[in-house]
Amino acid sequence: MNNGNLKIPYGVSDFKRLRSEGFYFVDKSAYIRTLELCGSFLFFVRPRRFGKSLFLNMLRCYYDLAEKDNFDALFGDLDIGKDPTENRNRYQVLTLDFSQVNKGKGDTLEERFENYVGDRLDEFMLRYGELYEDDFRAAFASAKPASKFTKLTGRAQTKGYHLYLMLDEYDNFTNAMLRAEGNDNYRSITHGQGFYREWFKSFKGNFDRIFMTGVSPVTMDDLTSGFNIASNVSQSPLCNSMVGFSEAEVLKLYTDFKGTGRFTDGEPAEIVRAIKPWYDGYCFARKKCGQESVFNSDMSLYYLNALVQTGDPPEDWVDRNIATDYDKLETIAEIQRRMDPERAENVMSPIETLAAEGEICFPLKESFDAGAIREPDNFLSLYYYYGIITMKGRREGADWFQIPNVCVKRQMFDYLRRHYERARSPSWQEWASLARMFAYRGEWRPFLERLASDFADTTPVRGGIRGEHRIQGYMQAEFGHLDFYLLAPEMGLSRGFCDFCLFPERYRSADVPHSYLVELKYSKADASEEELAAKYREALDQLAKYRADKSVPTLARGTTLHQIVFQFKGSELVRIEQVAEESIP
Repeated sequence: MNNGNLKIPYGVSDFKRLRSEGFYFVDKSAYIRTLELCGSFLFFVRPRRFGKSLFLNMLRCYYDLAEKDNFDALFGDLDIGKDPTENRNRYQVLTLDFSQVNKGKGDTLEERFENYVGDRLDEFMLRYGELYEDDFRAAFASAKPASKFTKLTGRAQTKGYHLYLMLDEYDNFTNAMLRAEGNDNYRSITHGQGFYREWFKSFKGNFDRIFMTGVSPVTMDDLTSGFNIASNVSQSPLCNSMVGFSEAEVLKLYTDFKGTGRFTDGEPAEIVRAIKPWYDGYCFARKKCGQESVFNSDMSLYYLNALVQTGDPPEDWVDRNIATDYDKLETIAEIQRRMDPERAENVMSPIETLAAEGEICFPLKESFDAGAIREPDNFLSLYYYYGIITMKGRREGADWFQIPNVCVKRQMFDYLRRHYERARSPSWQEWASLARMFAYRGEWRPFLERLASDFADTTPVRGGIRGEHRIQGYMQAEFGHLDFYLLAPEMGLSRGFCDFCLFPERYRSADVPHSYLVELKYSKADASEEELAAKYREALDQLAKYRADKSVPTLARGTTLHQIVFQFKGSELVRIEQVAEESIP
């Protein structure tokens, strides 16, 4: 590929525009056959910013009767174009995007919803109107939205037309309502004769095919008493990488753009290795754990966009537009506070556990109603659906989850830091200055003393879990903001796990001259001197073992390596000691 005008499809979800205006396309069209094998009524959830809307738009163009003459231009060189199914360009497609409902006209939620659906039905009739009689179109135009829908589906059935409903962001405005207004108002539209439930009841019997996407299954369970409106393919191994990018797809993307001459520094394989810890790591099917992971597609394109425009990686590897989307932690916390105010003080516990350990076990709930969010396993399941954790496997009879990558860790650490700020008025400018001296001058004591002091300041007002997990979570949040290092907490070295391995990330911070092995030791506030001494000796033995690991000279190459014991008794700092310092050639 040598097209120097090839465009990066960052932020583009219009498939037709993408294919007609020279944008690069990662071919996901083979999944059209997969979905047809899965059934006619399908439900699919993924975190935001994974390409669901573009994929849905591709489906619309493939199945849309009105796009029949454009099939070769849109799909001819794609996988599905070389071997299409018999359903191509067979349907009149009604497309709804419920993230747009609140932008419409109307004083009440019901008015905005019905006006939005009515507008989409009017667009539908403009698109396919020539297939319907003049008198029908006139009656349709003057009807209210619910009547429009009834007239349309009835006439299509009479005439033998095939209808396909594609519903994007089905849960968007109801999730916002649950967060902002609580369960009572939410239940009023999703239960009994609520207008949202009534619309969903009318969908399945009136369409030949339905494909719905969203972020979580909560609203769907409330609307349908389970998934009787559609088969849930969200955790199907067949669909694990249906959206997002596989590693092979990312490598081909970067290789193809390298071939255009749009950037020169760095080999594609080297770049992919560098961005993998930041953007990869997602798994959405139990059977694919350890076998197939998924890159966040938007983040991969964001990095490439900067590389092509400037010749260099972006200064901040976390796209601020996407980082805003990762403010899901506050969304989940607010839902829990509203649903279960008596236990609101426990909101931080899962976050601190995840920050401390990087993983958590619980049985994933694939179906639960909003009223059951307060149950621990249901509440934790939202962390998975919002992309904060991802599947790692099975352990001790439960699903095993982990934080997928550094980007998500950064968002988690940001959230923790904002939470800790409530206990103090920190000077982040001072923190940043100490951090630079830590990384570039090897002046480790002022920075670590600052961390210890700030931790002590948060202790009197801290809720959630106690003890070692709490201090680990706090230190993760602080160390995690050292842009000079790719943080590797609990890194496996010499059959042990070092609390904080701080080695320069070669692709971003090659000029950082100092690296660190930090062993954190915590004892309860009433620990004896003997216990503290024993913990200290244990730290010395562990640091010596970690340093002997054969990977350390490579990771710390060209730096001064510091080995440090960081010891606490309750919230009190009892020791910061450098036990070794050496130059690694």
